[in-house]
Amino acid sequence: MSSFTQICRLSNYIMGSYKTVLYPRTNWLNTIPVCSYTKKSAEDKLGIEKPKRPLTPFFKFMTQMRPALIAKNPGITSKEAIAWSSKHWQELDSETKTQMVKEYEKDLEDYKKIKEMYEASLTEQQKEDIKRVKAEMAAAKEKRKLKAEFKELGKPKKPMSSYFLYAQTKKDILKDISMKEYQEKVKAGWLKLPESERTKYEKQAQALMDKYKKDIEAWEMKMIAIGRTDLVRHKPVRQPNKTKVDKYE
Repeated sequence: MSSFTQICRLSNYIMGSYKTVLYPRTNWLNTIPVCSYTKKSAEDKLGIEKPKRPLTPFFKFMTQMRPALIAKNPGITSKEAIAWSSKHWQELDSETKTQMVKEYEKDLEDYKKIKEMYEASLTEQQKEDIKRVKAEMAAAKEKRKLKAEFKELGKPKKPMSSYFLYAQTKKDILKDISMKEYQEKVKAGWLKLPESERTKYEKQAQALMDKYKKDIEAWEMKMIAIGRTDLVRHKPVRQPNKTKVDKYE
């Protein structure tokens, strides 16, 4: 293990991280796991150890008060705990606050030095990988944001194809087999389906698509009316008929 890696690990252990409080694997109020999701940085995804920022005085105070808070209020919610911590932080004497601020500033200086060492230790390939993953994460975040906005604004959903309409009728077999086996069975069943049966699904899919086209056009007109032209599909500009233009030249 390199000396820099050892320094990073020691720094992460001593300083803690905002993520320890904001994105924990377990509820910060108790030891019972409540969520398996942890927000990861680009470096985390790439397995690169990056030094973590020290906790601010308030967050440090909140973690220090955690044991007493749990003992006094076992059933307290996260929202109530934050409100409680905020209230007691405001009531904390100025001397203690000043001391915590000084400790934070010292930790921050140490962090900056270690961060410089970390950045100097990165290879060009690692820098490129971090840049790429960050761009992918930003794009994914923007996509989720746009999807949520579409849902909020009631954008019509594109209907399923004839194949997926057929697949829906076979959901009952998914109970006893894996997803991979289910997909294979559905695909095999679709290929063996008589033409007359397949036509029924195709007609159903076409009818749904015709309705979707009308609904999406109405929705886009509504978006234009409220000034959200950024959500409307870009349609090609129709070129003028050259023959007619030439006629009047």
